[in-house]
Amino acid sequence: MGTGIAGVGRSMALPGSTVREYRRGGMVYRRLGQTDLFVSLLAFGSHTDPAYKRQVGSETVLNEEGQARRDRQIAHALDLGVNMIDTYENEGQLEPVARLVRPRRDKVLISLCRQFSQFVGDDIDRGAKLYGYVDMYRIYPGENPQVDDRMLEDWDAMRKAKEAGKVRAIGIATHNEALMLDALQQLEGLDYVMFPYNFIHARAGYSRFLPAAAQKGIGLVTIKPLAAGSIVTLDPRARQGSKPQNARVELYESKYHPVLPAVVAELTRSLNRLPGETLCQAALRFIYRQPIMTSVLPGMFDDYMVDENYQALTRYEQLSREEASALSAAKNLADVQGHRWLPPAYRWLHERWRA
Repeated sequence: MGTGIAGVGRSMALPGSTVREYRRGGMVYRRLGQTDLFVSLLAFGSHTDPAYKRQVGSETVLNEEGQARRDRQIAHALDLGVNMIDTYENEGQLEPVARLVRPRRDKVLISLCRQFSQFVGDDIDRGAKLYGYVDMYRIYPGENPQVDDRMLEDWDAMRKAKEAGKVRAIGIATHNEALMLDALQQLEGLDYVMFPYNFIHARAGYSRFLPAAAQKGIGLVTIKPLAAGSIVTLDPRARQGSKPQNARVELYESKYHPVLPAVVAELTRSLNRLPGETLCQAALRFIYRQPIMTSVLPGMFDDYMVDENYQALTRYEQLSREEASALSAAKNLADVQGHRWLPPAYRWLHERWRA
């Protein structure tokens, strides 16, 4: 079901779509598809802070300060009950994460994605050597509208790795709904799909994919829940210095579309609803409360992001009229701005995924 702002105060209601879950402390854990894995509703995304990156060969790795910050943030997230860490090899985080989780490996789910062109089987073997086994492994097949021969070859290797006990769950990540639908039919043993979803870019086309995924019991993991951090630019109460992941977006410059003062005023008033509440927290809570979603995978670059994202989860069942109004106002603001409210690298989201 496509969920635009008009339905922001409601959860998606698909027959048989509610994912099994349990709670421990303030964290919620939901079953990943038909597997025996229960993934924390808030997971730790793979992207690293660009302010601390340096290029080393084909990878961008964190400098010493940046790595120490990320290690501290992941450790804090694990203490809060987060149990899934997503790791891109081209972010240089395979070995650092392995060192960090080694003392509590049995309590942490490791999610990996092939980034380079090597054979999937070799990539899985590398992950299994580092971590003992890989909990969740996926491929990103690009923007092909359908499953092709290369993808089928990769999938065969992934299935064999799962049968051999090297991987516990296998899936795909894509931005293309046509491929999602084809994968449901073509990829035997598909456990989960990762795809972009947030309250602005929940597109009507999901009316085909989501019911089909629910019927097959496929796990759904949300990426881009804050549109690469760009939703922060719609929030007058955002923490000072907050900005999108890739570029600063200046909403109010005259060179961009003018912003209606009434829209800004409505948004500002609406955000004065709960002590310390931010639009990003409300946006995450919108996804947390969708019972069809297994987990949400935001990038977290600062200590406060870990805490705020967790705080939003502890209150995810509460969505007041004021919060719904704030999300609606943000949608109106994005409508006025057009695609320019997003960083240049993510403006494709506006056209491809907007409801």
